[in-house]
Amino acid sequence: MEQAMEQLVQQPETAEAKVAAMERGANWFFWISALSVINSLSVTFSGLTDLLFGLGATRLVDESFRQNTLAGVNPVGLSFNLAIAGLFALFGYYARKGSDIAFVLGMFLYAIDAMILIGFRDIFGFGFHLVALFYMFNGLLASRRRYDPSV
Repeated sequence: MEQAMEQLVQQPETAEAKVAAMERGANWFFWISALSVINSLSVTFSGLTDLLFGLGATRLVDESFRQNTLAGVNPVGLSFNLAIAGLFALFGYYARKGSDIAFVLGMFLYAIDAMILIGFRDIFGFGFHLVALFYMFNGLLASRRRYDPSV
């Protein structure tokens, strides 16, 4: 048991391992972006409710545009949703390059997005957000460890 805990807490030692851990954390932004696009397309074209991995911001956009129109497909709302997903992909791009600001800003916006999901009472989506934030935070720590091993 004690040996398993040491392996869990053990941090990557080499520079390549630190970069790989940083990139794994940054890849979560790409997953969030891709899953958000899938969610937006399924909500827009199939009329399903939001899936587990949807963003709160896109759900807010969907709800607000759905109230103001009788049309089943709203291209303006879909374009807003794609822009939000693109923003998270942009955070992932810069986070993979080692930008700690991209990590922090992306995680901050994703935490706000998690609070929006709480407003919609989507506990499972909130849980998914917490898991993603955990792995993004590990990527941020790996990014910081590249320059300062005391982090």
